[in-house]
Amino acid sequence: MEKPSWLTLTLSGLIASLAYFFVKLYMHRRFYRDVPTPPHSFLWGHLKLFGEPMSLLPSGAHYQQVITTISQKYDMPGAWYLDLWPVGPSQLIVTDPDLASFSGTKRANQFTVLKNHPKHIIATTSMDTVLGTGNIATANGPAWKAAHNMIAPAFSVSHQRSMAGMMAEEVMVFRSILQEMAATGEVFEIERVLANLVLNTIARSIFEESLDTQRKETPMLAKFHAACDENIYIMYSWNPVGKLFARWRMNRLSRDVEAQLADMIRVRFEKLQRDNVDVNQKRGLCTMDLILREHLLEVRKTQREALDPAFMHMAITQVRTLLLASSGTTTATLIFAYALLSVHPQVLEKLRREHDTVFCPGVEATYDLLQAEPNRVNELEYTTNVLKEVLRMYPIGNSARMEDATGFLTYKGQQLTTRGQLVTGLQHTMHYDPKLYSNPKKFDPDRFTRDEVPRNAWRPFERGPRACLGQTMAMAEMKLTLLLTVRDFDFECSGLRPTKQRFGWTDLDTVFGDRAFSVFKFEAKPIDGMPMTVRRAV
Repeated sequence: MEKPSWLTLTLSGLIASLAYFFVKLYMHRRFYRDVPTPPHSFLWGHLKLFGEPMSLLPSGAHYQQVITTISQKYDMPGAWYLDLWPVGPSQLIVTDPDLASFSGTKRANQFTVLKNHPKHIIATTSMDTVLGTGNIATANGPAWKAAHNMIAPAFSVSHQRSMAGMMAEEVMVFRSILQEMAATGEVFEIERVLANLVLNTIARSIFEESLDTQRKETPMLAKFHAACDENIYIMYSWNPVGKLFARWRMNRLSRDVEAQLADMIRVRFEKLQRDNVDVNQKRGLCTMDLILREHLLEVRKTQREALDPAFMHMAITQVRTLLLASSGTTTATLIFAYALLSVHPQVLEKLRREHDTVFCPGVEATYDLLQAEPNRVNELEYTTNVLKEVLRMYPIGNSARMEDATGFLTYKGQQLTTRGQLVTGLQHTMHYDPKLYSNPKKFDPDRFTRDEVPRNAWRPFERGPRACLGQTMAMAEMKLTLLLTVRDFDFECSGLRPTKQRFGWTDLDTVFGDRAFSVFKFEAKPIDGMPMTVRRAV
């Protein structure tokens, strides 16, 4: 009997593969016949639909802006399905802030609060490679609970309030840098300058030591961001050779960051041992001491190895997450705040008046008063509303959850399956929903004064057990930064290229061009570091 030729075998394999693909395609696509979804193609799913708005956005744009465009264009309900197979995961998009009802009783935040769905594997695969496995951002179950309980005391309101003086000191250094920039009139990337401010503030809160990142080069932060860029390339590139080299570069950068963090952790551990610091009570301990606490107590009790590899991996992972990955929200929000204030002079004037009224004219006098009465910053209601409005318009991203044991969400009496779905709450889409916010494209901080925002509709830090631990610290630092800068400086975005309006939900591209949109770099960030000039206010 004659053996089949290689051509016959190849063709048979190809036919079998195509048959398998089309059977799987049919089985997958037919799910979307009877569920809420925008116009769906049997061949393309929603890939072409998704690509249309993406093509109008700058390269690397954050996908939340695409979802908002689709949701408004097709008037989608508060929960609907998106089919990006085989390029991306199937998704259940949640845009109703009060999703769900059980037995006719309305309850809010079904998958982030009541049911607390675990983080999706796409979150772990995209973040663990640069943060480390077991980090508090992506861990689930007991691992997340242990990490949360370990460091949560450092983020209590009372502890954060005690850091106001330290934060103000750092902002005054930032202010001196702005004075130098104003004197020269040079164009600078404000993202870099602000990131160094935020990094040193977080470092002091974690280690009670300054890294002096505002006045020195910060290779650790630069290497972390470079590793994130390599990770994004690995996630989205179709070039296998390029991905191989990118992974090598990412691993090398990550090792460099880990080595520096390990040295910092050892120094702190040795200080606690040398000074015999009492860590029996959690209250008042900095974040690093809370991470070291249980291990240190065990070492003192049993004389075991001081810092074993397993513990160092855990400590490095949590510190890297808190120190490097958590600075983006504050940095990006302040950048967009300065940009929006630069083209809304009436808002800026009202902000300045509040600072003079609640504190006093003059930044030096304000700084002294702030050191004496740090709680006075809580009286900055309009400043808080300005920041809330910036966060409404530029949330840093969205959650990515997976199915829980029940396998469904209930929305308006209909059970929506979560099996095999990436379940995501799109804050950006909620924040631009005209049913939730009047005239959502308008920069209007007073909307929060009018108390017209529905409950649960403002959620840039998310809600529930997995809400951002550092939101109190972030809001405090942002208020202090505006308080100590906006009265003395006028900011202007440099090199803007305004365009015609591309989408119904925003017209800021007619002012800022592509810089009206955010790009995905670990989270939603401004484009090109937002080049700016600054001058002394008249």
